[in-house]
Amino acid sequence: MSLRIFFLCLISCVVLDVFGQVKTLETTSISVRENINLGWRYHKGPVKHQPSSAQWSAHGWEEVSLPHSYALTSINLDNSTDDKSQQTFHRDISFYQRTLNISGRPDSKVYLEFEGAHQKTRLWVNGQYVGEHAVGAYTPFHFDISEFVALGQTNTLTLELDNRRNKQIPPDGHTADYVLFGGLYRDVYLNVLDPLHFTFDWDSNTSGIFVSTPAVTKKDATVTVRSEVVNADKKPRKFYVQTYIVDQQAVVIKRKRTEHTLDSGATRLVKHTTGIDENLQLWSPDSPYLYKVVSQVLNEEGKVLHSKTNPLGIRKFELVLNKGLLLNGEPIEIIGANRHQHFPYIGDAVPNNLHRLDALKFKRSGMNLVRLAHYPHDNAFLQACDELGLIVVEEPPTWIGMGDELWMARLEEAARRMIRNHRNHPSVLGWGAGINHRGTIKRLHYAAKEEDPTRISMNNGTLWTGEQHSGITDLYAVMDYRGAKRQADDLLFAMEHSGSTDSLSLQEIVSRYKGDPNLIGLASWSAHDSQSFIKRDEQYPNLSVWQAASWDAFRLPKPNYYWYQSELTSEPMVHIADVRGQFEQQVQVFTNASEIELLHNDRPVGRFKATREAQNEHLNSPSILVPFHWQSGTLTALAYHSDGKRVVAKHQRTKGNDAAKLEVTFDTDMTADGFDITADGSSIILAYAKVTDQQGGLIDKDTPEVRFELQGHGQIVGDKSIGANPVTWRNGHAPVMIRVGTKATVLTLTAHSEGLQSGSASLRLNASGEAQSKRHAPRLLDPLTLNVDFGNHEQHPQENFYVWSHQSGNDARTLTADNGQPVKVALSGSTEPLHWDNTWGVPGDLSFLIEDGINNTNGQPITLHFSQLPQGQYELKTWHHMLSDDGDAIRPLRFTSQHSKNAQSVSQYRPTFGKRIAITEAGGGERGDGGSNKGAAGFALHTFTVNEQGKASLSMAAPEGNQQVRLNGFRLSQLTPGAVDDI
Repeated sequence: MSLRIFFLCLISCVVLDVFGQVKTLETTSISVRENINLGWRYHKGPVKHQPSSAQWSAHGWEEVSLPHSYALTSINLDNSTDDKSQQTFHRDISFYQRTLNISGRPDSKVYLEFEGAHQKTRLWVNGQYVGEHAVGAYTPFHFDISEFVALGQTNTLTLELDNRRNKQIPPDGHTADYVLFGGLYRDVYLNVLDPLHFTFDWDSNTSGIFVSTPAVTKKDATVTVRSEVVNADKKPRKFYVQTYIVDQQAVVIKRKRTEHTLDSGATRLVKHTTGIDENLQLWSPDSPYLYKVVSQVLNEEGKVLHSKTNPLGIRKFELVLNKGLLLNGEPIEIIGANRHQHFPYIGDAVPNNLHRLDALKFKRSGMNLVRLAHYPHDNAFLQACDELGLIVVEEPPTWIGMGDELWMARLEEAARRMIRNHRNHPSVLGWGAGINHRGTIKRLHYAAKEEDPTRISMNNGTLWTGEQHSGITDLYAVMDYRGAKRQADDLLFAMEHSGSTDSLSLQEIVSRYKGDPNLIGLASWSAHDSQSFIKRDEQYPNLSVWQAASWDAFRLPKPNYYWYQSELTSEPMVHIADVRGQFEQQVQVFTNASEIELLHNDRPVGRFKATREAQNEHLNSPSILVPFHWQSGTLTALAYHSDGKRVVAKHQRTKGNDAAKLEVTFDTDMTADGFDITADGSSIILAYAKVTDQQGGLIDKDTPEVRFELQGHGQIVGDKSIGANPVTWRNGHAPVMIRVGTKATVLTLTAHSEGLQSGSASLRLNASGEAQSKRHAPRLLDPLTLNVDFGNHEQHPQENFYVWSHQSGNDARTLTADNGQPVKVALSGSTEPLHWDNTWGVPGDLSFLIEDGINNTNGQPITLHFSQLPQGQYELKTWHHMLSDDGDAIRPLRFTSQHSKNAQSVSQYRPTFGKRIAITEAGGGERGDGGSNKGAAGFALHTFTVNEQGKASLSMAAPEGNQQVRLNGFRLSQLTPGAVDDI
């Protein structure tokens, strides 16, 4: 005898917009945060009058957009003769001015927010002096300008930036192996807020919003959101703090709200702790799943006054001796490179899209780690690392030198602001707690632990000075240029190491680290060739060309890039090294295949595999060195599948031909992950003219002079005066940088060079507004979820379920779903009244749900009636646990649906069974328990669609005999587009 369950879905069969009535949350607030990067005027150097003077004028100043450098500069830093103390280069003051109309209510609080500026900043608003920021150039700050602005009118903002040498602002006053470029080089925002609002993250060690995960397993995670609210109103205010955890489909999965009252001028620290215990998605480099935390301040009427969003990546890092670094319980070797933030010509004034481009290139190389040297980096880079799955270590702004107490106090403050600003990024593994080269600085370690006890600290040491162990920090992080050794109780991270341009030395040190779990990872110095006043390059003394670099200064890949890709990625690849990675009697080929075939002018040279030696024994893919004296002609490398038959990748390289033409390409990594390039007036595009022979083979030499022309709404960065256009460069590529305009356009770039055929390429730019609305639409879905546990008045309630206790017969109630929506639910039997019961002793997940329930023993139906449901598609889970020890009597259930072609049920469902079983020490059941400790895992799953009438019914019946019909409870969930895709 079989039990039949069928739907009586009281809906029409018309096609519906099944998501049309999912509750949408209000995410916009009366507070505004506006990017004001456009429309600035700029003056380089001193001025005659102060901004507060009646004679002050910005007439004739240059029109600029941000990010902005003190001055565009050549690849050789204008041939500066400065040494590493940087006495003169960009050592000047500069002024920026902008007018804007500020709208708001009379009680609005108005703040000007800066992500960073070089390096001391003074502000005037409407000619009135507001204040000064002198902590440093690399951390965020803001000014309260509420008392200086005229709301509803045009206001004038004037900034003085002072980048002159200053022994009281770190890292300045000493020497550095990087350049302190001047300028307003990061984003600027105008904040117009309600007097009741969240404080800025960097204000203090309690301010802003701090998201942490105190407990993480592979199945569940606890999430704590600490937020600080200030009442800048003149009267006490009553308010609510609301926290949402939102998944990648913008669906609310957790919510928490608390009520508060705050006196005028006071602050309140609010903690919300909740968790994710179903369908948990962990963050890792291979699967960088990001939830979001949306925090809101609401007034008494429920209106959103202030809303902020932070990323939430659920992950757990652990340092375990002899196991290494564990991520989510599994060993991970972190392999990557150091990064400086600057680019040619523009210095540190790097727009957000180029920060993301750098992160994309790291990811495409297969690296999973970036060390941010030697200062806090831009928010946009951290955001990209979160989204792409790159692990980050970050440090305060230093390089060898130490200053007086004011300098040290500012360094500590910069470290604290760095942590407060970036603590919510799951990509961050830990914080540097030392001064580069010197090792641990105790006050930095203690500050880091006070600000963020959830992350590790690192000592930033060297082998030639200072402590040779982790000290009081959590991790011995050292420059491994001389064969670093660890103490017996230390794990070791090579925060810097060298290599060789041909990649062989790089392969050797990576192999050594991969062979020892206590050497948890390493970061090459450096990712890119970078600018410095330590004279290293013969042609461009102020450009440091690093042997271990994977890219040149213009982000063109070097041989090391392709070896990393072969070692660290799985997509089939093969690449013949360019001239920098070749040898006179050998051809070097990078591949992640086990075997290649090399052809010269289409004639086989042979098939080859990597030679395994002691120095590369721990690598996945040592490079293959083919004995062949290549003087001219075309080499072709074919990579074979492990079956030795199928070709999975191919690469060609030509030598000895004459240059014939130019091929123009835009950097395709910029759009590889679907990130649109928009006409925002700030973004910069990289493009290249490749010098080739007639067949398209690269001429791997220094380029001739190449001149670029641009059509469309944009501008080439730099000109002849700094060697930017026309340009000459290396390894067959001439680079160019293009700043986009503010209109949707098609950019057409053409390259010319004497004696060569010109080339061109085009790229479409979207309007900034349409891209913003597409990527950042403020839309949170809050679908209905209703959990119900049935039983009699003595039932044991299941946590987080509505407890429906009744004694006998039919019953009906109006229940409130998790999102606050009312739903009417009724239960009915047929000729006999329903029997409501309780029992005890069924172990397992959701055990209190399945031990109680409703019975109909005469084979008559139990029917669930729903009404007042919002129109849409639903998933219904129903639990049917029989209080029987006779599993053979429980036949598979047969589900049928009627009256709706949209209704579906899982077929061949077998109810779970068992009662009053003994509990073993392990918490399971003894032999013969019927599997009841697995009872909650057995549910019947149904989906159906509800029309505008808002009604649906589910009927459960045993049409033959008197077999028991039982219902323990249900979970009704309204579906969203992402959820339907997952079914």
